[in-house]
Amino acid sequence: GGGGGGKSVAAYAGGQLRLLRAALSWPSVREVVYSTCSVHCAENEAVVAAALETAEGWTLRPALPRWHRRGEAGAGLPAQLALACCRFCPREDLTAGFFVACFTRAV
Repeated sequence: GGGGGGKSVAAYAGGQLRLLRAALSWPSVREVVYSTCSVHCAENEAVVAAALETAEGWTLRPALPRWHRRGEAGAGLPAQLALACCRFCPREDLTAGFFVACFTRAV
């Protein structure tokens, strides 16, 4: 996210939220992994929080539980749910930035 082409982080986040909500709306789907190559809360935790607001029956399960760097509380995502997400940071983890959240539907 936030790549070239002049698109703003908000525009990327809006598109990502639409795609995530569509994936969560399919009745036969039981798990959805939401992942970005972004360090921006607006594209990560904020999208996850907004999706959870309207995704009845969905919650998060820990993504990559052995990874030490977790999501950030805020942007509408409570601390306990942020702990279920994981982040990779450019400087500390030698990546371009990465975020993962695993949604699971109650059966």
